[in-house]
Parts: sequence; C-alpha cells; structure tokens
Amino acid sequence: TGPSLNGVVGRGIDAVEGFNYSGALLALGDTWTVEALNTFLESPRNAAPGTRMSFAGLRNLEDRLNLIKYLESQGG
Repeated sequence: TGPSLNGVVGRGIDAVEGFNYSGALLALGDTWTVEALNTFLESPRNAAPGTRMSFAGLRNLEDRLNLIKYLESQGG
C-alpha cells in the first residue's frame, strides 16, 4: 500500500514521511505535476522502470485526466 493520495497533485513525489519510496519513483522528478501523474498513471513500469508498484496503468487518456481531476479535488 502506498501513501495517501489526498493532496497528491502538486505535492513532492517523496513528501510522505515514513513511506519507503523506490529510487525508480524518485527519478521521476520533484513534484507530482499533472504531467508527471499522467505519464506515471499511463504505465508505472514504463515511467519508472524498477518501481515496486503493481498497478498496470490506465491506457485511456480521458480516464487518466478524469482521475487526476478527481485527485486535484481532494486536496490535502
């Protein structure tokens, strides 16, 4: 299980204390921007080779953007 997704948009990629982030995830950048989330959600394994995340991704762009909009609405 990963860290809480509340407030994830705009948050630092490694901002949740106590969670052991993989080096592959940290290589994505500093912040979960809409662009970074879109790339990661499309295919976590392609975006961050070596990630331990088992989620296969969302191929449909509209589905990813709707998910990101939802996450934005949840704040922190």
